[in-house]
Amino acid sequence: MVPTRFPAGFADIDDGRFRVIAPRLLLEEMAALLSGAERDRPAEGLGRGGTRRIVLAGGNAVYCRKYLRGGFARYFTRDLFLLRPERPIHELIVTETARAAGCPVPAVLACAVEDVGPLYRGWLVTEAIEPARPLIDALGAAAAADRARLLDAVREAVDSLHRIGIYHVDLTGHNVIVRDDLRPAILDFDRARLAGPTIPARAVRSFARLRRSLVKLAPASGVELSPEDLRRLAPAHTSGR
Repeated sequence: MVPTRFPAGFADIDDGRFRVIAPRLLLEEMAALLSGAERDRPAEGLGRGGTRRIVLAGGNAVYCRKYLRGGFARYFTRDLFLLRPERPIHELIVTETARAAGCPVPAVLACAVEDVGPLYRGWLVTEAIEPARPLIDALGAAAAADRARLLDAVREAVDSLHRIGIYHVDLTGHNVIVRDDLRPAILDFDRARLAGPTIPARAVRSFARLRRSLVKLAPASGVELSPEDLRRLAPAHTSGR
């Protein structure tokens, strides 16, 4: 496989067909997890899509996500990908770059890539941020006095990514999660873009995608979004705040 510049403290095990990248102190444990049957066990309602919650031997919970295709392509190959760099490795690098800069994202504990001819399968293991709920659910549960504070915290979380040149192209009401104390965290960086800091057009598109998702999800979730709620979800340089 192609050599990769890992985040600080990460190393890999690579037999030419199957590669695991993880922090050195966790490498053997993550390699065992990602080469076993647990990585592909059905989620049974515990996670999002191909994501499964797993409790490790020491009692810590993690989320293991198998990369799955959506859209029309899923009818031909549900879990095989062609384009490089590999999505798990890209997501590890982007997420750990964000975390090192203080952005509110989960720690990546490992990723794995399995070559299948010219194609590959991939997995990602992250820390479990718990208790937490999707943003759309948090908005429904938040008291009126807390909603503005929550939306402002989400805007700042997204802005913090833009300030270091990371642009999430698929923000939704489900991959922004919120802890009980209203602190948000952002997930799913496999399609994120690395570019220059605070590029206005990219920042505007990121927030617009999030607003569209919330508007779409709101009726089924019993959430009423006001124009002021949506105005709070705009880049700092356009929000007037």
